[in-house]
This record gives sequence, structure tokens and C-alpha cells, in this order.
Amino acid sequence: MTPRVLILSSAYDFSTDLVALRLRELDVPFVRLNREHLAQYRLSMDPIERTLIVRGLGVDTIVGPDLLSVWFRQPVFLRNSPADALPPEQQLERSQWSAFLRALSIFDAAFWMNFPQATYLAECKPYQLLAAHRCGFRVPRTIVGNDAVTIASSFNTGMVVKSLDTVLLRKGSDCLFTYTTIAEPGSLSDEEVAQVPLLAQELLCSKTDLRVTVVGDRVFAVRILADGRGIDGDWRVIGKHRLTYEDLNLVPTIEVACRNLARDLRLSFAAIDLVETQQGIVFIEINPTGEWGWLSNSQRQIDAAIADCLSSSNPATVVQ
Repeated sequence: MTPRVLILSSAYDFSTDLVALRLRELDVPFVRLNREHLAQYRLSMDPIERTLIVRGLGVDTIVGPDLLSVWFRQPVFLRNSPADALPPEQQLERSQWSAFLRALSIFDAAFWMNFPQATYLAECKPYQLLAAHRCGFRVPRTIVGNDAVTIASSFNTGMVVKSLDTVLLRKGSDCLFTYTTIAEPGSLSDEEVAQVPLLAQELLCSKTDLRVTVVGDRVFAVRILADGRGIDGDWRVIGKHRLTYEDLNLVPTIEVACRNLARDLRLSFAAIDLVETQQGIVFIEINPTGEWGWLSNSQRQIDAAIADCLSSSNPATVVQ
């Protein structure tokens, strides 16, 4: 049967597994290509005819120009840095398969979640902040760069420091990831900051984190609590056994702003991080390939919403 949905993902992506099960329940034919297995397939793409022949690993099919939708579960940049220098053949493999995945943009008549061009722009944190501001969100005071003096002088009280882009490094067998860190402005030194630009923002105290997941025209929102209370700092460092996710109805102006932000960034899927403060709701970040599997359940069926968008002949989405 000719695939109606093309999924570009990872073999170890639990969220993709959930949606694949939903598509099977809907009897929607799909083909899933995991980046770890690409060299084990035999793939032939014709960019003018807009066809992709897939053979191998039990698959023998042709994706044609009548493809209904593409689920692009890939960041545009390769962020998983190797611990040691890769030999030339592995460097070539990484760069060329990444280019091949982007080349699947030839299926531009299909519905995308999300189109690579839109993902590329939406992954830029400074541009996110500008887009959110234009949509009516309050955004925190932010300075981006490697000038410790200017950063320190921009904040009167505490601030938070983040990487400018997602950091995923390897050191031997260890995987290194960075989290948001609370810091005093005067604690930054030129020696620490000069080599790598960072993103510094005003510290928002007494806040409660919100995660808003936008899928087409549907919005799922939760409060993230630890022991029943809001969390100072980065909630991701808190033990999972202490965390709860409380459903909430966003006030209409914030829900509209979330929809508008996704639309303006040309995203049919978006994971948006907000915080509740005494002064109101503040925008923090939007992720076009954000995780949501840990939120989906029988009452909060994010997987079903994504499968419905991918399988619909008239998905509720944004202009691509």
C-alpha cells in the first residue's frame, strides 16, 4: 500500500512510537525512516518527479507526489558532538544524510509537521523572543553575547544564564547537557564568558512553569509543580517522582498568543514554555521539535491529535 505519511525520526523516540500506534489504529499507511538506520535502506529520490523509493529492513515501497503529510521529528542542526574526532568517512556520513533529510522538502505539497525551513528559524532563541514579543507576550529582559561587562550591567538583581543553543556534548562515555543556571550579575568574568556567547535573562522569582503544546488548532496546557508548588530555577533537574502536571485552561489572550506565535513561525506543532508570575504570564521559549510523550495520557491525548493532523486530508494547520 502506498504510504500516506512519511515519518523522519529516531529509533529511540518514544513520542514517535505513540503516534505510529495511533496511525495503525486509524489504518493510515506510513513509512518511518530512523536516522540511525538510513544507510541500511536503499533509497532513491527523484526531485523532479517527487518520488522516493525505499527498500530494505522489510520495506519495499514508493513515496509519491500524492504524499499526504510528513512528520519531521528532527532538529535542523546536529547537536550531538562526538567525544573524539570522527574519521573522515563518518564526518561525511553525518553531513550527507543530514542533507538528504532536508532534501525531502521536495514533498512541499504535503502537510508538514514542521517544514525544515520553519524549524530552522524557530530554533533560534533570540528570534523566538522577538516573535513572541510581536505576538503580545511579555518577554524577559535578555542580553545575548560574550561581553561579561555589558551583561552584568544589564541586570540589577539576579539573572539566569542559558546556552544560546541546545548543548549536547560527549566526554568519554558521559553525555553532557546544560541547564538554566541562576547567577549573580557580578559573578561573570571575562575569562568565563569570552570564548562562547551565552543568553542571559532577568531572574523571574516565585514563578510556576507552564508547558503549552500546540498541535494544529488544538492547545494542551499544564502547570509543572514539584511537591504541589512552583519551582525556582530549572524544573528539569527535579526528580521525576516529585513532579506533577496539572491541566489548566489558559486565559483567552494567552491562548490566542500561543496560536499566533505558532502560526507566525509557520509551525503546525510547537512546545511552548511559559511561566506564571505575580506580574502575569511571561514567554520563555518555543521548541518546534519539543518532547511531549511524558505529558500524553488518556485525558491529554497529544499523540492522537498529532496522528489526526497527519492523517487528515484537510489538517488544521498554518501556511507553510
